[in-house]
This record gives sequence, C-alpha cells and structure tokens, in this order.
Amino acid sequence: MARRAKRAFEEARQDLEMTPMIDVIFQLIIFFMCSIHFKSLEGKLYSYLPKDKGMSSTTVTDPILEEVRIKLAYSASAPLLTRIKVGEREFADWDALLKHMQGLSSSLVTLSGDVIPVKIDSDEQIPTQSVVNALNICKKAGVQKTEFAAKTSAPPKK
Repeated sequence: MARRAKRAFEEARQDLEMTPMIDVIFQLIIFFMCSIHFKSLEGKLYSYLPKDKGMSSTTVTDPILEEVRIKLAYSASAPLLTRIKVGEREFADWDALLKHMQGLSSSLVTLSGDVIPVKIDSDEQIPTQSVVNALNICKKAGVQKTEFAAKTSAPPKK
C-alpha cells in the first residue's frame, strides 16, 4: 500500500504544468507596465533663447553683514549698569537696543535664505541678568539665530 501512495505522489509531482504560471507572470508584468505613471517635470520650460542678449551687466548682490555682535562691557564708574554696543554704536538703555535690533532683524536673513547669527559678547564682570536681557531682546526683535561669543585664551607666556 505504501508503494502505491508513493507512485501516485511521484506521478502527481511530474504532472505540474509551468505554462499557466508563466502566463500569469507575463500578465502581471504587462499589467504593471500599463499601469505605471511616470512623474512629469513641473515648472520646467524648454526654450531656446539667445545667449548673448538680455544679460544684465551688473549683478545684484545681497548686502552681506559679516557679523552682528552685541558687546556688553563692564563700567567701573557705574558697576550696576552695563555698557551696550553694537559695532561702534553705543546704546544708553535696553529699549534703544530693542529698537535697533528690530530694525536690523529683517536684514539678518539673506536672499539665499542663510541666517546671520547675532553674537552676544560679554565681559567676565557682567551680571548674568544683563546677558539674559540681551538674549530676550534678540528674541523679541525676531532674531532667528543667537550665539554666545567664546572667550579666547591668551597665548602662553614663554
């Protein structure tokens, strides 16, 4: 009896047809080839324009601010007050600095999208509250990127 079952299994195994499987595979390939959608390029216009005309002789450049640094300096004559400078301009109080930074914040983003950081540079004797005030003013003025200036160490003496 075991021999008959073994023969029937071998006969069934030999009778597998590959043609319908190949037909199904080809039908799937054709279906996917017909249903595929290629992405078209949007916003690209092909044109043949003259290369020697229409070019401007002057180039538009973005005004580059190299660095905006808020310098907080200690004043020996008035130890509770902080001297505030941006570049060569000195400010009497925090409100004047806020107005100046609000006017300056729009020019801190270049045409290419780069953001110029504002650096807060303070002396060692400056109270922490003054540094926090400068940081808050930058945020109120809409400055997107604020950094703290690192202290450079003096070169070693020989």
